[in-house]
Amino acid sequence: MSAITSIGRPKTAHDYAIRQMVGTIGKYVLVYGLGLAFVLFSTLPLIWGISTALKVPSEVYAFPPSWIPTTLTFENFFLVVQNKNLLRAFLNTLIIASGTTFIALVVGVLGGYGFARYHFPGRNMLLWSVLFTKLFPRVVVIVPFFITLRNLQMMNSYQGLILVYLMVTFPVAIWLLKGFFDKIPVEIEEAAVIDGCNLPQLLWYVILPMSRPAMIAVAMYSFILAWNEFLFALVFTNGLERRPLSIALAFFIDENGIRWGELMAASVVMSLPAIIVFSFAQKLLVRGLSDGAVKG
Repeated sequence: MSAITSIGRPKTAHDYAIRQMVGTIGKYVLVYGLGLAFVLFSTLPLIWGISTALKVPSEVYAFPPSWIPTTLTFENFFLVVQNKNLLRAFLNTLIIASGTTFIALVVGVLGGYGFARYHFPGRNMLLWSVLFTKLFPRVVVIVPFFITLRNLQMMNSYQGLILVYLMVTFPVAIWLLKGFFDKIPVEIEEAAVIDGCNLPQLLWYVILPMSRPAMIAVAMYSFILAWNEFLFALVFTNGLERRPLSIALAFFIDENGIRWGELMAASVVMSLPAIIVFSFAQKLLVRGLSDGAVKG
């Protein structure tokens, strides 16, 4: 029995230190290994897309494929920039994403502040019912949205798509901002009221500046969702007038095959606004998500 229990135990302090060091190294290898695998999983498709966009057509279909183009060309990007339909789709996407982001912020601030500071009958039930809309997959709500937009005569319009996207984004906006508002001390607001602030001034001069990380997080979430959304845009738009980029990209696939070079170039161009905004707002986004998403 004594022989069994002695197995695996360090005999000296030196053995114990070695074992502890091996355990620490093992943890670092595991953590960094998983992190590296996740980074490669996330970035390799983007790198391959950029590589394909910079290749000539003959090299795009070459086998075995190569990661680095032997003949570098920007022709695919020139074709994308000169494509009027694609530029129109880019403008449509910018209008829809900006409108969705702005209205989601307004609704999120007013709704989140109301739920955080005011207690009224049915408050908790109403708050949970807001989140309830996120439980359904998007396919389930397509028919109700279609009937609603048709009755409101908003099919194939900016207003219709913005309204649909708001139904997806405002639960997150309200809950995230409410969690952030809950952490702002009420005494600060009371001091502002004593100094003569009314409610709009209190929101504009006190609450909103203090809530900038949460607002950045909501804005990023709303903008990226509206920028990349495909299913609703496919169902609720037709023709070139209101078609966003996510739908326009699909038209690089036709009966002659897939124009991979132009498709990848357009995808890279489409991703740039979201990447640039995320790069500049990364710290505020992380802080807003961590501070606002914890407390409900």
